[in-house]
Amino acid sequence: MVKSIYIRIETEATFIDNVLLIFEIFFLLLVNLAVGAVGFIPSVLITAVNIQSYGLYGGATLTFAGEIVGALLGFYLYRFGFSKADPKWMRHQFWKKLQQRSTTQVFSMVILLRLLPFMPSGLVTAGAALTLISGKAFWFASTIGKIPAVILELAAVYGVTQIAPKNVQYALFGLVLLVSIVLWLKSIKQKKPLQSAD
Repeated sequence: MVKSIYIRIETEATFIDNVLLIFEIFFLLLVNLAVGAVGFIPSVLITAVNIQSYGLYGGATLTFAGEIVGALLGFYLYRFGFSKADPKWMRHQFWKKLQQRSTTQVFSMVILLRLLPFMPSGLVTAGAALTLISGKAFWFASTIGKIPAVILELAAVYGVTQIAPKNVQYALFGLVLLVSIVLWLKSIKQKKPLQSAD
């Protein structure tokens, strides 16, 4: 009698643990997709969370899913947003030249820019959304460029999580976040005169 009750409680506890695990994975997947779509949040931060939560292989799967699928989601969101936005700023010579690029040129540029370290992912996605490239072609080019970049990121983050103490990890990730915020604020200030120039 007591044994059967113990087994039942243990079974229910296991079921609850499994449900919580599924919710945790689903939540982290959504966060990864959001980071990949927005593109301005440092992906290295969520990559560290992925690896610490599910190990190298599980974390790598979540990171790849977020980066690759999130980029396509961001592409369509940017394209939709630009179609509804005030088109005055798009009359600037820089944006006109970008829109005149052929699909082949944009395809090659996306691959190249994805390979460059520290290149803001959101900037590449937003720029591509302004061109004539299709979502499928963008996704293919973005994936080609992201694979080696994500592998390097995973290797670097995994190395830090295995070697550096926790306080050093927090300091490094905090520094990355701080630098990203500063660069993002600077990019906003630089865009204002560009958009006002007409």
